[in-house]
Amino acid sequence: MTRTRLRKYLDAILPGVCVVCGQSLLTGEDVVCGTCWARAPLHRFPRCARCGIALRDLGARLRQITCSDCRDWLPYLREARSPFAMKGTAAAIVHALKYGGWSKLADSMAEWMSAARFSAQVEAEIDALIPVPLGEARLRERGFNQAELLARAISVRRGWPLLTDVLRRAKDTRAQARLAPGDRAANVRGAFRAPAGEVEVLRDAHLVLLDDVLTTGCTARDCVRALCVAGARSVSVLTFARARPDFAI
Repeated sequence: MTRTRLRKYLDAILPGVCVVCGQSLLTGEDVVCGTCWARAPLHRFPRCARCGIALRDLGARLRQITCSDCRDWLPYLREARSPFAMKGTAAAIVHALKYGGWSKLADSMAEWMSAARFSAQVEAEIDALIPVPLGEARLRERGFNQAELLARAISVRRGWPLLTDVLRRAKDTRAQARLAPGDRAANVRGAFRAPAGEVEVLRDAHLVLLDDVLTTGCTARDCVRALCVAGARSVSVLTFARARPDFAI
C-alpha cells in the first residue's frame, strides 16, 4: 500500500484532529485547523520600522518609526520580524512543533514567516539565511532542529541561500524557556561560534538569523555577535513569534 493510500485509509477510520484545540480537521487542513490559525495573534499595524512589533506608546505611533524596545540595539543588528505574538494559539503552535514533535508544522509556519518583509533596503541586501543551531544533546532528544526545518522551507520560498554549518554551538546550554529572564544572558554567553574556515562565506554579508521564537533576545544577541566577529557586516532576525520584550541588545 502506498503512503498516500495508507494516509487516506487512516484518515477515513481515524479522522485527524487539530493539535491545538483537538477538534476534527476539515478537508485540506493539516495538523492545525483553520480556526486556530485565524485566532493566532498577529502583530498589528502600526509596527515599529526596525523590530516589526506592534507599537504601543503613543509617541512612536504618531511618528510611526522605532519603539523603545529596540532603541538600544547595537547598529549591526539591523531589523527583526515576527508575524505573531507569542501567546494564545501561536504559542500552542510553537509548542506543538518544538515539544510535541509535530515537525510537519514547520512548513505552514514557514509560509507565514516568508510573507513577513523587512524594509526595502534590507530585502535588497540579504545574502543568506542561517538557523540558530541546536545543542547536540537536545538534537538527539528532539530528533530535529526546529529552526533548521523552518529555515529550509523559507529558503525555498524566498530563494535565500541556506547556510547550516557556519554558526555552531560552542557549548551545550540549559533550555532558555526554563530560566528567568535575568539568567538567560549568562546561559548563552559565548555559546555560539562561527568557525574560522567559513569566514569567507560571511565576509561583508547581510545575514538573516532564523529561529522559532524571540523572547528576551539573549540567544539572538550572542548569535549576531558571533557572526559579526567572523566577518558579517550586519544581521537581521526572523522568527515565527515574539514575546513582548524585556528585549535588550
